[in-house]
Amino acid sequence: MEPTEKKKIIFIINPISGVYSKSNIPEKIARYIDYVKYDYTIRFTQYAGHATLIAQQAVEEGYHVCVAIGGDGSINDVAQSLIGTKTALGVIPFGSGNGFATHLKIPPRNAEGALHVLNTGKTVKLDLVKSNLRYFVSNAGFGLDSSVARRFHHHKVRGLSSYAWAGLKELFFYFQPYHTTVEIDDITIERDFFLFTAFNANQYGYDFAVFPFTSLKDGVMDVIVLNKFRLSKLLYIVGCLLLKRPDLIKEAEQYRAKKVRIHGNKKMCYQFDGDSLIYHDDVTFEIVPQCIDVIVPEDLNAY
Repeated sequence: MEPTEKKKIIFIINPISGVYSKSNIPEKIARYIDYVKYDYTIRFTQYAGHATLIAQQAVEEGYHVCVAIGGDGSINDVAQSLIGTKTALGVIPFGSGNGFATHLKIPPRNAEGALHVLNTGKTVKLDLVKSNLRYFVSNAGFGLDSSVARRFHHHKVRGLSSYAWAGLKELFFYFQPYHTTVEIDDITIERDFFLFTAFNANQYGYDFAVFPFTSLKDGVMDVIVLNKFRLSKLLYIVGCLLLKRPDLIKEAEQYRAKKVRIHGNKKMCYQFDGDSLIYHDDVTFEIVPQCIDVIVPEDLNAY
């Protein structure tokens, strides 16, 4: 019997994402990678967007797997170059929220566990969402979450407590709802939006899932709209969201959509997989069914 040809795998490490050091990740890879299955290379990112370029080069060089090591933003950067290719996305989640990996039951901040998924897992085709700005893997939108993401980006300390503090400051002192018009498939709504988020995966991050049945391969986005509410209802609303029961919130609306158009305003703030950006014109979201190969746990049946 002829030996099976090894697969080429590249690990792309974002050294500054999240709160945990990644200095020992190369050692973990050397210890736990399946040498019978893989020949591996390690690259570190050096600037914003570098992971996208490294992944593009890896596709051109015939790598079978590109592994993003970092948070949802790092996964987003790598995925941009893998859409519609034969190169699969792998994930070792070491960011702050790790929403995409949590949805797929890939253990966060556990290099050995994530490498076990790469060694023994299966490759499945999953949906992404395309916008006129970039693709996103987990969620995107505007409102309070995008404003918090922008403030959080400037915090020297990362993690859940820092994110919560950024959220409280934004909510009580700075945030103002966005008045705009949004088209959700054939429905048009105009109002002051406190929050508008489209989900491809079910996670915001930190194991905080708004919708219980969001799927990465059903060909639709799950959308939540949160209208302005009294601050006295904040704990109730957060509690309902933690319980995955947005239907109990009077100020919340839920939609399922294949396409969204947001009529942008000047200097409108958006977030894509937790990374904020300012854009002045209309933004579109459109689901792209099963356009990327992703390595997931072998026993995972619901994506």
